[in-house]
Amino acid sequence: MTLKKRVGLRIQELRLKKGLKQSELAEKAGIATKHQSCIETGKNFPSAELIEKLAAALEVDVSEILNIKHIKSVESLHNEILKTIEKANDEEIVLIYKFINSLID
Repeated sequence: MTLKKRVGLRIQELRLKKGLKQSELAEKAGIATKHQSCIETGKNFPSAELIEKLAAALEVDVSEILNIKHIKSVESLHNEILKTIEKANDEEIVLIYKFINSLID
C-alpha cells in the first residue's frame, strides 16, 4: 500500500473516531470536501501545513496522523475477518454476529 493511501486511511480512521463527516473535517481544516475525499482515498497527499491543520481539526497531535504502521486496507481487514470466522466454532460465530450487530445498530 502506498504512503499516500496509508496516510489517507489514517486520517479517515481519526475522522470517524471523532464522528465527523468528510465535509465537517474539510470545513474545520479550511479545504474543499472534494480535496478531503481525495486525501482519504490516497489520490492526493496533504502538505505539511495541511497535516497540521487536519491534526488541529481532529484535536490530535501531528504524530497521530503520521502513525500509519498499523493501517490496513478495508479489503485486507475483510479477508482477516473472514479467516477468523472460518476458524470459529458455532458458539463463537453467534457471539461474533451479536457483537457486529451491536456495533452497526
